[in-house]
Parts: sequence; C-alpha cells; structure tokens
Amino acid sequence: MTRTSIQRFVTYSWMIALLIGLIFAGLEYGVRFEIVGANASDAPSWLDLALLLGAYLFVFCLKPIQSAIQRKLCQRATHRTHQKVTR
Repeated sequence: MTRTSIQRFVTYSWMIALLIGLIFAGLEYGVRFEIVGANASDAPSWLDLALLLGAYLFVFCLKPIQSAIQRKLCQRATHRTHQKVTR
C-alpha cells in the first residue's frame, strides 16, 4: 500500500515541528548553561522552574505549529499541481 500525499505531509509536518521543539530545548539548555556555567550543582531553582514552565507551554504549541506547517505544505502542493495543469 502506498502512502498518500496527505500522510506524507502529516509526517513531514510533525518532523518539522519536533525539530523546532528540539531547537527550542537546545536553546533552553544553552541559556541555562550560559547563566549557571559549568557548575550546575548550585543552579538557582527559579531558573529551572522558568525553563520547565517554558517547555511545558511549548508542548501545547506543537500541535498548532504542526497544523500550520501541514496546511502550508498542502497549499504549496496544490499550487504546484495547479501550475503544472495550466502549462
């Protein structure tokens, strides 16, 4: 059974959304490392709490981000198909 273009768009959109999430998590750890330094044993708890809450809120943003990416991919595919037909 072959995959339809919609299934492919769903997969691509989730991969892109999760890549954005991975970049966000990397930036959070980079900020934490920059503020605290190499010695993380005396890290302020407010910083950990702020990063955890930021990540928690970002999790709720993943589905709308994925939906927007999927919509753009479908629009782009429809536009390309329309251009091929008019040629």
